[in-house]
Amino acid sequence: MQKNSLSYYDLPPLSIPWRWIYAAIAFFLVAFGQPSWVPGFGLIAACIGYALFWRTLLCISLPSQRFWWSFVWLFCVQLIQISWFISHPYLYIYAVYLFIAALFGAQFGIIGLFINSKMISSLWRILTLASLWAVFEWSRLFILSGFSFNPVGVVFGGSLYALQMASLGGVFALSFWVFLTNLLALRAWVFTRHISNLTLWLLVALTPYAFGLIQILNHEKTIESQKLAIKPSSFNALLVQTAFPVEESLDFNMKHNMIGFVTEEWQKILTIIEKYQGKPIDLMVLPEFVVPFGTYANIYAFDEVVSVFHQVLGSESLTALPSPEWPLGGIVTEEGKENLMVNNAYWVQSIANVFKTGVIVGLEDAEDKPNKEREYYSAAILFQTHLPRHESVNSTPSNIYLTPNHPYYAERYEKRVLVPLGEYIPFSFCRELAKQYGVFGSFTPGTEAKVMQCGKLKISPSICYEETFGDLIREGREKGAEVLVNLTSDVWYPNSRLPSQHLEHARFRTVENGVPLIRACNTGVTAAIDSLGRSVAVLGGESPEKVEWIADALYVQVPTYSYTTLYSQFGDKLIIGFSLLIILISACFKKFSF
Repeated sequence: MQKNSLSYYDLPPLSIPWRWIYAAIAFFLVAFGQPSWVPGFGLIAACIGYALFWRTLLCISLPSQRFWWSFVWLFCVQLIQISWFISHPYLYIYAVYLFIAALFGAQFGIIGLFINSKMISSLWRILTLASLWAVFEWSRLFILSGFSFNPVGVVFGGSLYALQMASLGGVFALSFWVFLTNLLALRAWVFTRHISNLTLWLLVALTPYAFGLIQILNHEKTIESQKLAIKPSSFNALLVQTAFPVEESLDFNMKHNMIGFVTEEWQKILTIIEKYQGKPIDLMVLPEFVVPFGTYANIYAFDEVVSVFHQVLGSESLTALPSPEWPLGGIVTEEGKENLMVNNAYWVQSIANVFKTGVIVGLEDAEDKPNKEREYYSAAILFQTHLPRHESVNSTPSNIYLTPNHPYYAERYEKRVLVPLGEYIPFSFCRELAKQYGVFGSFTPGTEAKVMQCGKLKISPSICYEETFGDLIREGREKGAEVLVNLTSDVWYPNSRLPSQHLEHARFRTVENGVPLIRACNTGVTAAIDSLGRSVAVLGGESPEKVEWIADALYVQVPTYSYTTLYSQFGDKLIIGFSLLIILISACFKKFSF
């Protein structure tokens, strides 16, 4: 028998009550150990939380039983961690909620198959199990539109120092590290006679904090030296949180009543930002899908829009309003009568002109393709300041598209990761079913990251939960982005922990890419985060549960300090490539054993 080998019968006895105690302690540490719940629990779980549960599995000889115990345990953990799902107003969400929890449980059950004395006696096998889990988490990104929430590594978000290791390999590398640490903890626990096992576990457990401390100290020195050199070190952003209700929850008998309601929403936006007139603003951000009716549909009476600007922003604002010509407006003939009408683009362009800043906004947009089909997008559109031209107003020209040299050209980013059923309909049988409920189409996904120039800023936008996909956000950084901008609405999951969990993912993206991030939410957590993952400012304070329904704006000076990271260069390829290599070598040499 090898020196570190140990059979089931050689294990120290563990009574059934103690098995339940260990499993229960592990459950509470892991289930509530996220930064949005109890950060301290998460940091403990990163060291020994899973090891406590795995110690109970060492008392079970049958692999099938270890699978089911592991499945049920993590299934219940996920029911806690993604409990925000059930705040959704529609009952179908319960099926999604249970499916995702079961998916997590099944993957953890496979890990449980291999938790035996032979596996933990070998450092190579321990490395293989940690690699297998990293690959499992990564694989979830490719199921339907992907479920990117809740990788194990997010527990390190509870410590600014440990978080810094995301700059090396991203959140999946941190998940790898959590499992590696816990497996080494289990090994040290079982093989207590070998002090080297305890030493190795402590070394691995403390490495993220030591690395983070060194990283932060080094970057703070660089930041101080830049200040002494009097280099531009910040920009001014105005982040608008609207707190508008879900459009589908509104009931209007006639279209003009809904148009009137949306006009009031624009008036509310103007009221929110009115107090910032005259302040220097480099970029204003409005949330995802801020109002309905698309971008260029001429539905608002021009005179009424002018009246709203006059009422809220004063007569001086009227001189900055653009001419209501195509593509911002035009003559619309209804019931034989010609009316001068404008669209949502007109509202945003007017705001950009009045405040003398670029405005990026989330709107539904459409484009007619050469095959005469119309495609719809969930888009982030950047409007730049353009001095008004008061010319004759014409109807919208046919078959003419905006080009970059047009004075009212607005650059558009199309959302790439769409929510199944909410933003697109997967599978043909689902589309047929949706038609029975009056749903006949869905958004077209975008195809690439985009970097937009707004004054001195190079920004890369993302929309809603795209922000939780590390490699996706990295593409913008790869193209030269200096600031990440996220437009979000968490209104579909009201009064839950989703906004705070969503914010934690935003924090990871800043450290992974070494750039600051700003985000504006309809409901959620509107905030600015620097390139080291530190909160610069949060609308309403640091308690997400208290700020979700605030209708206000955050005027913030955002540090522009950025740096190149290993993750920004290689993304998930580094940790996933390493993990797959380890798994392949183990498979070739038959290192797996139930």
